[in-house]
Amino acid sequence: MKILHRYMLKQFIGPFIGAFFIVVITLLMQALWKYIDDLVGKGLPVATIVELLFYASVTLANLAFPLAVLLASIFALGSLGENYELIALKSAGISLQRILFPLIVFSFFISVGAFFFLNNVNPLAFLKWRTLIYDIQQKRPELKIQEEVFYNGIDGYVIRIGRRNYDTNMLYNLRIDDHTKRAGNVYVILADSGTMAQTTDKRFLELVLYHGRSYQENVEDRRSAMQNKNYPFRRDAFDKQVIRIALPNYDLERSDEDIFKSGAQMMNLPQLTQMIDSLSEMIHDQGNQLRNMVQPTYRNDELHNVPVDTSHRSTVPDDFWEKFHEQSKTKRQMAITDALNNVRTQKDQVAGLSYELDTKNRQIRRYEIEWHYKFTISFACFIFFFIGAPLGAIIRKGGLGTPIIISVLFFVIYYVISEIGRKSARESALTSFEGMWMSTFIVFAVGVFLTWMATRDSSIFNQELYVNYIKKGLGFIFVIRRSGRPVIEYHATSTDLAPENMIAQLDDLSRLCRLYLDGEFRRNMRFSRIWYAQEDHALFEIGQKYDHIRAVMKQSDVDMIVETVAEYPDAALQNCKIKKTSVWQVLASAIIFPAWFYLYLKVWIQKLSLKNELRNITEANRNLVNELNSVL
Repeated sequence: MKILHRYMLKQFIGPFIGAFFIVVITLLMQALWKYIDDLVGKGLPVATIVELLFYASVTLANLAFPLAVLLASIFALGSLGENYELIALKSAGISLQRILFPLIVFSFFISVGAFFFLNNVNPLAFLKWRTLIYDIQQKRPELKIQEEVFYNGIDGYVIRIGRRNYDTNMLYNLRIDDHTKRAGNVYVILADSGTMAQTTDKRFLELVLYHGRSYQENVEDRRSAMQNKNYPFRRDAFDKQVIRIALPNYDLERSDEDIFKSGAQMMNLPQLTQMIDSLSEMIHDQGNQLRNMVQPTYRNDELHNVPVDTSHRSTVPDDFWEKFHEQSKTKRQMAITDALNNVRTQKDQVAGLSYELDTKNRQIRRYEIEWHYKFTISFACFIFFFIGAPLGAIIRKGGLGTPIIISVLFFVIYYVISEIGRKSARESALTSFEGMWMSTFIVFAVGVFLTWMATRDSSIFNQELYVNYIKKGLGFIFVIRRSGRPVIEYHATSTDLAPENMIAQLDDLSRLCRLYLDGEFRRNMRFSRIWYAQEDHALFEIGQKYDHIRAVMKQSDVDMIVETVAEYPDAALQNCKIKKTSVWQVLASAIIFPAWFYLYLKVWIQKLSLKNELRNITEANRNLVNELNSVL
């Protein structure tokens, strides 16, 4: 084995083992929370709890294998990329396929080992776990009788308490229904107060009742007096009465495992195949029985044997009704009654047999789903490597944070798709093959894509790349590119360059800008005018004035004015309109936003830009006027 192979295996095996046990423990905690109500208060010995946890861990290993492979591959390749070891190997002329070759072989063996584990070990462990959890559920729990609730957790008794004093442990308004004689509610005890406690050996429930009455019917005398409806009745009053109720099933009794062997999850591939074949033969035989049950003819001895084809609406012979009416009324009624009874009987038989066929079809689908499940999970271990390794090589992040987040995300997606396929196959919406292999095919396509991208050293998971694309796309769609106004040639005279004249021109331009913002802006910036690109004469006049002032100030001999002109705002002052020729922009934006919102936003951006330009010109004019006044 080459040094590179040993190094890569060393980088992979350690995280795989650690991830496997972490995943198993996590899934085990989730399973314990699911059955916490069945485990608490049972007084289970430590050996039983350890046995239950062991069997549960083995049954959950089927989900831990693929997730551990995914996490370990991301962790191993991510650490190599983060430490620039992957770049060093590639710079040495070693391709990514050669780097991953030992890990591919190891993942293949993991997949094969997972298959044998799922086929041989997992069914046996699941059988023992299911039997043990059933026995624990049947074990009698400690009494938890709530107020104003009828408690029937003790066989043969129903107990109700009205109120409980937790300081004195005294109970009030007790009612006990004794059903041990299996004859109905024939013995009832009512008491004002009392106490309730289990004996030291936990095998009996001892109730001490005070100031109550008991009502009892004599079951034997009642049975003998059923004709006259008079039942012997007994009523007793007591100041104190002690009742002991046996608590059966206190000790954990182990059930026979053969009871649960017929479950699909408790079988290996040969057993599943045998069950599928047996059910298929039964379905075939019952299908033939159903077809033979629907007779092709209806027969009646009195009216001769008249064949009637039930596959389509047939024609009754011409002499049928003539012979029918020749019979007596009694025989005609008997014939009709017999025909109706035969049809009803046959309908019930067909309905019952159809229900049996539907039940067996559901059973066979369960076995087929489990049969495919053993292959899909094993194959997923191999596929997840081709997702995790390219992801690690692309993102180049080691540690536990990023690999865990990405691996859990991919596994959750895979698990959700698997459950959708499983339920679809169970409800016959998809075949068993389609439902169980749907998630595998999807994950396989993702793995091929990621492997191809990693081979090309793609930056598909570079966050800045997507941010730049989004900014560029939104800017191209929404941002309005407003170019500056054209530079005009104008030969200024001495009168134009006089400070008094320049101040007057600047004040006039500021006045036009303020008037436009206060009055014309809202009217001229309506959506309809912008959509139809109507000319804005007021804005055109402002633009002409603006161009003239800039051309004059650039020819001034005063250094202060020339420097100020360099900082003068470069405005566009053009009509706002929507370019209808850019149809693809409207279509592209409609995919992200509603079309009306896109158009409104584009107009709003143009109006805001124009308003800022006018305000900047007014502010620049004010500063320049102040400078000219200082010169004067």
